[in-house]
Parts: sequence; structure tokens; C-alpha cells
Amino acid sequence: MKATNYLIISAVFLGLNFHLAKIILKEVDFLEAGFWRFLFGVLTLIVFGFKNLPKFKIIRLNLKGILLTGFIGLFGFNFFFFLGLLHTSALNAALIVSLNPALTIVFSKLILKTSIEKIQIIGIIIALFGVTYLILKGNIINLIDIQFNSGDILILIANVFFALHHVWVRKYNSTISNLNFTFLTSLCCLIGFIFLLPINGVPKVTVYTSNFWLAAIGIGILGTALAYFLWQKGVQIKGADKAGVFTNIIPLSTALFAVVFGENLHQFHLIGGLCIGFGLLISKKTSSKLSKALS
Repeated sequence: MKATNYLIISAVFLGLNFHLAKIILKEVDFLEAGFWRFLFGVLTLIVFGFKNLPKFKIIRLNLKGILLTGFIGLFGFNFFFFLGLLHTSALNAALIVSLNPALTIVFSKLILKTSIEKIQIIGIIIALFGVTYLILKGNIINLIDIQFNSGDILILIANVFFALHHVWVRKYNSTISNLNFTFLTSLCCLIGFIFLLPINGVPKVTVYTSNFWLAAIGIGILGTALAYFLWQKGVQIKGADKAGVFTNIIPLSTALFAVVFGENLHQFHLIGGLCIGFGLLISKKTSSKLSKALS
């Protein structure tokens, strides 16, 4: 029951992220948005783990996994995530990102050399149909002269990095605590945004509104530090195969928060979301071999 609560709370926070990010992007560019998210996230993790910060020996032994997961998986996802949200809705982005478990299965095959069952392929096809239906806004006729929303495409790219992050977490997070691994990979992501931040000039923090600061602190504390920590804690207790299904709560959470943030819901969001959810439920029927490899 405790693991279930961890996973549900984490998924709710991740769903809220899409709306908080949209608020932040009204006042700053996507690079600065990523910087503030991980600045508050890393600071929160330091407070949580102040007494148990990783020693240099631990970092050195896990350096490859930390760098791959942090700089490529996590930073790559967030870079395209914030950039994509400039051009698409929070709900569209959440539904596209919900395809992540299916992509994770594919990358597990390529990276972890696991097998893919026929039932998983069926699930992936159904989920892909849901994403396509969403992008076409429920009108198949649009396929004739399809014009992909640039934001949707960027979120799809972000999703690839997110799937890589997911697999690498499972591959390398075995000889280091969840809190330290979350802290170090988040720190890598923060360093990436700090490095790129000067491209658009120095942040003008004195002109930002209270809504901006509430959203930035919220996405850093709730949607980054707590969400990542609780998710990995839940996976540790429940197992990766059983925990994966909880990612389907993310688009549901985003849709529910959409009403609070004044965003319109349409029928194609519901149909596309149901197809994605159903496809992912099927694709999560993993073999014991895959479950062991991802645990």
C-alpha cells in the first residue's frame, strides 16, 4: 500500500508539471525554465539528503550511469520538453509522454537485450494509434495534408530521451541509493542548463511575477525532487513491471488539472487518451525476463 501511494503521488505531481511549465514559459525562455526547475529541485534534494550526500568514491564508481542518465536522458528530455511546450498544449504533451512505457520496452530490447512478446507489440500499436489520433485532433481526414504541430514533434523527441532515462535508471541505479542517484542526475541536468543559460542573457529576476515563482518552486520541489524520489522509491518496493502501469495516471492528472488551469478538453483528448492507456496496459504484460532486467 505504501508503494502504491508513492507511485500515485508521483504521477499526480508529474501531471501537474505540464501546467506549471506553461506558466513559467509565459515569462522566461525554455532554457531558463529548465534552469529554475532543477535549481529548486537540486536544492530540495540537498536538504533531504544533507546528512547522506554521496562520497567521491561512490560517484566515481557510478560515473558512467550518472552521466548517461543525467546529461543525455534527463537533460535531453527536459530540453525538448520545455521547448515543445512553447508550441503545444499541456494536455497534448502529457498524452504523448504517456507513450513512454511502450518506448521503454523498445529501448529495453536494444540496450538490455530483453525480448519483446507479441502482446507487447499489440499494445505498442494501440498506443501509437492513440498518439496519432491525438495529433490529428480526432479527424483522420487530416492525414491527407497532415501538418504536425512543431510542439507535438518536440515532445515526441523528448519522450525518446525520457525512455532512455527510464532504462538507464534501471540499469545503473543498483549500487547507489535512490536519493543520491536522483540528486546526482538532477545536478547533471542543472549543469547543462547553466551552461546554456547565457545564450539568452542574464535572467531578470526582479520583474518576474508571483505566479512565476510559485510555479517554479512548485515544479522544482513537487514535480522534480519529490516526484523523482517517490517514483524510484515505489519502483524499489513494488518492482518495475508493476510500477510502470501508474504512468497512465499522468495524462489523467494533467486532464484534471487542465480544468483548474482553464484549459479546454475535447473529445479527441478522451479517445486518444483511452487508446494510449489501453495500449500501455497491454504492453505492460511483460515477461519475467524483462521484469528482472528492468528491476
